[in-house]
Amino acid sequence: MPEIWRFGAVSEADFEPLLAIRTDVMREHLERVGRYTPERSRRMFRGHFDEPGMRLILQEGIRVGCVGFRRHDHEIRIDSFYLERRLHGSGLGTAILKVLLAEADETGLPVRLEVLTGSPADRFYLRHGFVKLKEDEIEGFYERPATGRSIAALMPRGPGHQFVFYGDACSGVAGALHERTFASVNASVRRLAPSPEFILFLGDEIAGYTADADSLRRQWRHWLDEEMGWLERRAIPMWHTTSNHATYDAMSEDVFREVHDHLPRNGPPGQEGLSYWVRRGDLLLVFVHTLWTGLGGEGHVETDWLRDVLRQNADARHKIVAGHHPVHPVNGFAGAYQRDVGPEHATAFWDILSENGVRAYLCGHILAFDVQVHRGVLQICTAGAGTAHRMPEGIEYLHAVQAALDDDGLRYQVLDADGVVRERLSWPLEMPPVEHWRALDEARFGRDRIAAFRFTGRAAAAGTSTLQTFLSAFTPGRRAPFWVGLSGPAQRLLAILEPEPGRSPHYWVGPSLTADAPFDIQLLVHPGMGPGGLLYRLSDDDAWSSLSAASAWGAERLDWPDAWSIGHGQQGPDDRTFLGRDLAVSAETLDL
Repeated sequence: MPEIWRFGAVSEADFEPLLAIRTDVMREHLERVGRYTPERSRRMFRGHFDEPGMRLILQEGIRVGCVGFRRHDHEIRIDSFYLERRLHGSGLGTAILKVLLAEADETGLPVRLEVLTGSPADRFYLRHGFVKLKEDEIEGFYERPATGRSIAALMPRGPGHQFVFYGDACSGVAGALHERTFASVNASVRRLAPSPEFILFLGDEIAGYTADADSLRRQWRHWLDEEMGWLERRAIPMWHTTSNHATYDAMSEDVFREVHDHLPRNGPPGQEGLSYWVRRGDLLLVFVHTLWTGLGGEGHVETDWLRDVLRQNADARHKIVAGHHPVHPVNGFAGAYQRDVGPEHATAFWDILSENGVRAYLCGHILAFDVQVHRGVLQICTAGAGTAHRMPEGIEYLHAVQAALDDDGLRYQVLDADGVVRERLSWPLEMPPVEHWRALDEARFGRDRIAAFRFTGRAAAAGTSTLQTFLSAFTPGRRAPFWVGLSGPAQRLLAILEPEPGRSPHYWVGPSLTADAPFDIQLLVHPGMGPGGLLYRLSDDDAWSSLSAASAWGAERLDWPDAWSIGHGQQGPDDRTFLGRDLAVSAETLDL
């Protein structure tokens, strides 16, 4: 361990000794790039030495080095960071840099510096959250994004767990675009206080897709040792899922096992180190390989093993399953096998989650943040921790998710690259009994409130196929921004949102009703859940499920009306009339 150290003020008497230290540690590197002469070295150091912000480094009161820490209006600059050669590798440099970066964090400014090309200092700064912006034959230019003040982590309400999950950086290549975008998301994660208990990465850490195993290893090493080098993995473990950028053939699966040799080898035969599970007290984490080459590649997943693991750990109070591909399409990006899990696996997969009390399935792959609920189980898609392209413009954003899990359920907050909390959710909801719900004109609707509707009655006779209205917003002079009813000969539940006049409406589709039979449907409109925030259930005892949609947005865009029409559209009794009997509507609202 390094001895006690502190900063001190420099005086003219320190110039020559510090110049000697600089010359000793830098001469060979300066000569390599053709930039060393004694005169030039003296002139350059004199300029830095005389600039405000130069600090002396003292160990046990003895001068051992210096560092320039210069605050400007829009940045912090670090330069002239030199320690006596005998102290290299002692940990003193790391200790000093951490103090400087903590001081910089209080300013909310980015930190920038230059490093000679080919210098071993390159890895030192990358491990501490710097990103190489560019490099020429002489110097590399580095930046640590502004981190600002701490972000309060959601904490369990009693015994439980708090953690971070994120995915799809597609990085691992020094100097490439995604290295910088991924660093900005990491900067937000690093501001969490307290730090997470563990981190889950849901695949596509690296760009991958290479036929060369050594190239793939280099990407992994850069991602783990440099881009994630700031994470103390002995204190905060990180677990990974496989993914299409990282495990796309047998060679890449072997490299994944090799690089992540710490992952448990308790998966099904042939998938050891690819599928696995971890038990942390009352928490079970199961990681599934959704593209094993031995089962058919992308969109294929072993379900018998998953069922067995969940049953063997039935006593776990909390159960989370993680994989790369969604099971339910996200933002309309549907496509069995390549976009989501294939149909011969998807139904059995979700049955297993629902029947075994899994709280959430965490996934990535689609560049979005998206949450849905199906039969009471959350599907949370978080992709875009560095891969910014192909996101729906103005809707999606670079992000990571921090969550807290306890006996009351799961809560999360979604952090963007500036550390701003953009979305939140607490699940499950606590809804009052339906007998306490109100008439429509008594409910208090608004963008900051969750709305629930109950529709009861008797469905129309078989053969009815026209649109039938349960409920329509009444907005004079424009088409209804919100409509709920039935469509087609199957009399299928349908919700239509049209928040922007003159733009195409978006549709959410639910279950079919039995013709000429009683129905009792509850519809939940949650503006904090994006497109997955229109949900239904068929009784108080049923679990909520999201309606199917092909939208990147949801009820967060809806301006709630002041008036409603029931049993017909806003144009009057002949507008999309309900053709069944005894229709009744009640509602309830909750704060977000």
